[in-house]
Amino acid sequence: MDAVTRAIVLMCTLVLAACSHPAPTKDYTVVGQIVAVAPERPQVTIKHEDIKGFMPGMTMTFDVKDASLLQATQPGDLVQATLVVGETAAHIASIRKTGHAPLTEPPPASLPPALAAGDLVADAALLDQAGMPRRLADFRGHRVALTFIYTRCPVPNFCPLMNRHFAAVQRAIASRADLADVRLLSVTLDPAYDRPPVLLAQARQLQADPAIWTFLTGTPASVKAFAEQFGIHSEVDNEDSAQLIHNLRTAVIDPTGRLVRITNGNEWTPADLLAQLTTTSAPRN
Repeated sequence: MDAVTRAIVLMCTLVLAACSHPAPTKDYTVVGQIVAVAPERPQVTIKHEDIKGFMPGMTMTFDVKDASLLQATQPGDLVQATLVVGETAAHIASIRKTGHAPLTEPPPASLPPALAAGDLVADAALLDQAGMPRRLADFRGHRVALTFIYTRCPVPNFCPLMNRHFAAVQRAIASRADLADVRLLSVTLDPAYDRPPVLLAQARQLQADPAIWTFLTGTPASVKAFAEQFGIHSEVDNEDSAQLIHNLRTAVIDPTGRLVRITNGNEWTPADLLAQLTTTSAPRN
């Protein structure tokens, strides 16, 4: 076996070894009530309590690993489920029925499925923190990292954490020539309150460079439609109308406006996002 052949064999061995070790996942316990079942997808919608270390209580639709898990379930069932969260996806891996109770609210309207890698992200008419009209198409020719926040979010490891992460990524972008084209977008989930002056104050507080980092708002309808394509679920907290119950999604979009990947939750780091941006094809000169 010559040196070139040995090198090829070694490379194949390393690739196979890497493929044999799946990306790490983390398990969470979900306690709540089933409000809708869709075995054809398969998905289940659960009104759940706080998921410790992951997200506050809300009504949310989850992908289910195996449709057979839904065969003995129905709306109204009280359940304890296992949620498996990976870097870019999450699913329910087990469901245990603990009781049954009448539903206290109607099932939520079903949302369209979230975008998949390679899909073109639908545009929307939005406003930036200066009150200027902006569309996602305005950022064509740039690699884009996009996340969702709202300025009154009180949960330190939700929107404030997204802001801290984006601030760290902004500093890295400013110091790296290979990321000079990257743009950061923070889209509010509370457009009725987060009007441009509010977002401008937040941008200044975070020392956001408007050449790199843009905050966006719009009409409630346009923001809702734009966010839903990323799998964002948001609703007003019944106990405090100033607060929202929502999930977290952070997306990377390529220079042609197509989705590269969506990362769930809040466990990613600035280094993770920078790695995703680095491996995304830069715009052609």
